[in-house]
Amino acid sequence: MDAPSSSPALHTGLATPRTFLALALVSALLGSTTPSPLYGLYQSLWGFPSVTLSALYALYAFGVLIALACCGRLSDRLPDRRLIILPALGMVALGALLFAFADDLSQLFLGRLLAGLGTGALTGSANAALMDFDALDLRKRAASIATLAFTGGAALGPVLSSTALYLEFWPRSSPFLFNVALALLTGLGLLLGRWPRQPAMPALQRAASGRESPLRALRPIRQPFAMLCAALVLAWSVGSLFVALGPTLLASTLPSGSLAAGGLVVAGFQLSAGASQFLCRQLQARPAIRLGSILLAVSWCGCVASLVYGRGWSFCLFTLLAGTGYGASFVGAVGRLGAIAPAEHRGALNSLLYVAGYLGSALCILGIGAVVDAIGMLPAMTVLAGAVVLAAVALVRSSRFD
Repeated sequence: MDAPSSSPALHTGLATPRTFLALALVSALLGSTTPSPLYGLYQSLWGFPSVTLSALYALYAFGVLIALACCGRLSDRLPDRRLIILPALGMVALGALLFAFADDLSQLFLGRLLAGLGTGALTGSANAALMDFDALDLRKRAASIATLAFTGGAALGPVLSSTALYLEFWPRSSPFLFNVALALLTGLGLLLGRWPRQPAMPALQRAASGRESPLRALRPIRQPFAMLCAALVLAWSVGSLFVALGPTLLASTLPSGSLAAGGLVVAGFQLSAGASQFLCRQLQARPAIRLGSILLAVSWCGCVASLVYGRGWSFCLFTLLAGTGYGASFVGAVGRLGAIAPAEHRGALNSLLYVAGYLGSALCILGIGAVVDAIGMLPAMTVLAGAVVLAAVALVRSSRFD
C-alpha cells in the first residue's frame, strides 16, 4: 500500500505553507542585512565610533540567540509552530518600522533588538516546520527551501538599500517599509492558509522526550556537535564582518567612496554563499567544513591585501570566495546536525547550534569594533586575518565532525 504522505493532494496542500514559511525566512533575513549599506550613512549623520556601530550589529545577534535559547524547545512542544512564527513576524515588522522612522541611535538599537528577537524565534521554528513537512510527504525539500530563503532574503536586503541610496529614494525608510509589508502579508498568509497537522510523535518517544532534556540528549553527540559549532562560529564571524563592515571597507578602496556601491558587496557575499550551499550539499560534513575553513582563511587574507593596495576589484573577488567558504561550512554543519540530532529534540538542537553561531559572531564583531577604534581599520583587519587562519588550521586538523 502506498504511504498516504505521497498523495498528490497532500503535495498540493503542503505547497502553500512551505511558500509562506520561505517568505517568513526571507523577511527575517531582510531585517538582518537591509541596514548594512546604511551604517556608514548613520555614522556620518550622528558621528558615533566604530565600536558603537559594531555594538548595533552585535545587539541583533544577541537578540537572535536569546530568542533561539527561549523558543527552541518550546517549538518542539507546541501543537502548532505558528504560535511562535506569527508573533516573531510581528517583531520583525516592528523592528523594521522603528528603523524606517528612526531619528536617533536609541531607535536603531531597539529596532535591531526586535529584529534579532523575531529572527531568532523564526529561524528554529520555521526550519523545524519545513522538516516536519518533509516527514509528511517524503519530499526532502527543507534544506533547499531554507537555503533559498536565507540566501534570497540576505542578498535582497542590501540590494534594496543600495538601490534606494543610489536613487535617493528615501533610503532610510523605503527598504524597511518594504520589509514591514512583506512580514505582515506573510503572517496573514500563514494565519489564513491551510496548515497540516504536525506529525504525531510515538507515545514511547514522546514520554522519553518529556523526561529527557535537550542537553542530556546532546551528551552522546557532544564532541561532533562542539566541532560543528566551532565551524559555524568561524563562518558566521567572517560573514558578520562582511555584513557589518563590508560596505565601509569596499567604499574605502573606491575613488568615490560610494556607500551604495559598497552595499552590493553584502549581496555578492550572500549570493555566493547560497550557491556554495547548493554545490556542496552532496559533500560529507568533514570535507565540506574543511573546504569552507580553508576558503575563509584564504579569502580574508586576500581581502586584507586588497585593502592594503586599494584594489576594490580584488576585494570583491575575495568577497565571493569568502561567501563560498561560508556556504560550504554552513551546509556541512547544518547537514551533519540533521543526521545526528534526535527527532524529538530537532528544534532545540537546531536552535542551540544557531545560538553558538550568533554568540560567536556577536562577540567577534564587538571585539573588532573596539580594536578598530584602538589601532585603526587596517591593523584590526590584519589581526583578524591571523585569527581566522589559526581557527581554520585547527578545524582542518580536527577529526571529530562524525
